Amino acid sequence: MKFSYSAIWDDAMRMMRAHGSLLLAVAGVFFLLPGLLMGYFLPQPTGTGPDWIGAMTGYYTSNWHWLLLANIVNLVGYIAIYRLLLDPRGATVGHAIGGALPILPMYFVMTVLTGIFVGAGLVLFVLPGIYLLGRLAVSGAAMVAEGHRNPLTPIGRSWDLTARRGWAVAGLLVIVIVVGTLLSMVVTAVLGTVFILIAGREGVGPLLVLILNSALVTFFMTVLVALLAAIYRALVGAAEPTTGS
Repeated sequence: MKFSYSAIWDDAMRMMRAHGSLLLAVAGVFFLLPGLLMGYFLPQPTGTGPDWIGAMTGYYTSNWHWLLLANIVNLVGYIAIYRLLLDPRGATVGHAIGGALPILPMYFVMTVLTGIFVGAGLVLFVLPGIYLLGRLAVSGAAMVAEGHRNPLTPIGRSWDLTARRGWAVAGLLVIVIVVGTLLSMVVTAVLGTVFILIAGREGVGPLLVLILNSALVTFFMTVLVALLAAIYRALVGAAEPTTGS
């Protein structure tokens, strides 16, 4: 497969259609449910300005352990989806989740390392962080698909696969993230307003908005994992030597 944005997007959508019911089950348990619980029991502070920054600092300081747990649950979902999409033996939810658990500790370490690299690049001059995002994007897919256990190996594998394509990968991810974020904001604003008007500002209304927002985030996370799997498939296909006369 050539590295074409349209071809990669089509491959991602094809994989999602082929495994739709399985992806729905995994995403519901590992993305939607944690999002609903965190949003209901530990809602983030709202507002702007210095007071909001202080409130967010306090929020993360007080709830870091719950946030870490939710992130770890999300990681199990990422691994399980990669297994469903990239490992033909993992075409059942039970097999995908069961295979995700042994990988989880090293996968967690890998995500921390890539997060540090990308975060440092963003803090420095932004563009280096975006470039590193493109170069390290398929670390997770490589780790699951190729069975790596050393967290540094899939990082190096991603670096090799994205050689001369770092900006192309980063560009695709930025486009999808920006478009997805804007669409989610618009849908939440429009339908959220309708829910509040119908159900009120207390009780059911905010709960419906939370469910809507969590469902949109879950869908976006699932699409993003499928997209990364498709990018990995495209890069592996481009890296494989061709034979012919």
